[in-house]
Amino acid sequence: MDGLISEVSNFLWGIWAIGILMLLGLLMTLSSKGIQFRRFTLSLRLVLQGALRKHSAEKDTGDISPFQALTTAMAATIGNGNIAGVATAIAVGGPGAAFWMIVIAPLGMATKFSEAVLALRYRERNDDGTMLGGPMMYIKKGAAIPALGGVFALCACLGGIGGGNISQANSIALVMNTEFSIPFWVTGLSLALLLGIVIIGGIKRIGAFAEQAVPGMVVLYAIGVLIVLVSNIEMLPAAVNLIVTSAFEPAAPAGGFAGATVARTIEYGVRRGVISSEAGIGSAGIAHGAASTTEPLKQGYLAMIGVFIDTIVVCSMTAMTVVVTGAWDTGLISTAMVASAFNLNIPYGGIIIAFCSLMFGFTTMVTWAYYGEQGLRFLWKSRHVVSGFRVIWCMCAIVGAVYGARVIWDISDIFIWSMMAPNVVGLLYLVKEIRVITDQGARAESI
Repeated sequence: MDGLISEVSNFLWGIWAIGILMLLGLLMTLSSKGIQFRRFTLSLRLVLQGALRKHSAEKDTGDISPFQALTTAMAATIGNGNIAGVATAIAVGGPGAAFWMIVIAPLGMATKFSEAVLALRYRERNDDGTMLGGPMMYIKKGAAIPALGGVFALCACLGGIGGGNISQANSIALVMNTEFSIPFWVTGLSLALLLGIVIIGGIKRIGAFAEQAVPGMVVLYAIGVLIVLVSNIEMLPAAVNLIVTSAFEPAAPAGGFAGATVARTIEYGVRRGVISSEAGIGSAGIAHGAASTTEPLKQGYLAMIGVFIDTIVVCSMTAMTVVVTGAWDTGLISTAMVASAFNLNIPYGGIIIAFCSLMFGFTTMVTWAYYGEQGLRFLWKSRHVVSGFRVIWCMCAIVGAVYGARVIWDISDIFIWSMMAPNVVGLLYLVKEIRVITDQGARAESI
């Protein structure tokens, strides 16, 4: 069964699917006239303003501030995929996979911009007064394909359970067992209880939690990575050279690494870059659709910087850490590989990875619970359905904690693909609207 799941995952995320997402990113880049490059500086400034509380939220226009919407979306994207997922991609595809993760990022920025703008444009209020936005809404109202919007909403629930819950719980449990010998079921039960405490408060509590947790965990991880890189400063040129050359040449077997073709390297690198940033998946649009703002363009600017931080910054940090220390060819996978790299250079470095894995994974699980809830709200208006989903969500954390790592990531990739397909269709239907919105915004900003 595990082999079959892996084959299905590899087929769905084969070169053809990767090509579609790259073409989509290119199309969105052209439609927005290179928005990720033209407004990159402005995007950084808006992020800084939000972090310093200078970007105030507009009353009665949403559920959380624009900055909280960004950190909530980033809480979902900066998960164990940035640690375990990157490590696994390099373990299978070789160091060159890191190169292709970075290459795909600018295209993903344009796609994420488009998703956020459309999410705000087509959102509506739930019966309880909260906002409902995201791909299911712009597919339903913008593309006028309600049934396909329903497919996305259902897939958001399934994708959340796989990629946003089970795989995250597994990565956390693995590193907790490795570093502290904590039984897998204990970690799973603890996660389930903590999730129940946070998600019961809805998007306002999730947004407040993400606003505080995301910046801190990124800084902590960056400090640890910096120590590792400084400790191996003489090896940095060779590591960079290995990453670049391996992107274009077959990677020979080395140590615990089985070797990889160029096609396999590209496939795993781009796949992990796309899934990590979630650009083209549409999930982040659900968070940005809850922002208290009447300016879709500015929220789009915030959204696209999330891809930059997630992929170009955080994923690159993981890649450089495992390559420069040689941990990538030890035969280890997932968080165990990164923990090994930290332990080689930092006393009790594995503890840092354990904590980062816990925070990265837990914030992802919290945010994806909201994504799944919004999918259910689109399909069914009953509060009882949402309450039942929250219980199931917490129970899935236990399941994920006690099951095997490699197959978990394959299952997750299948679920995430099931969200990507309808979202791509919706974006293609609305590509002209992105061009119009961008042009109108450019004229308004020039006045």
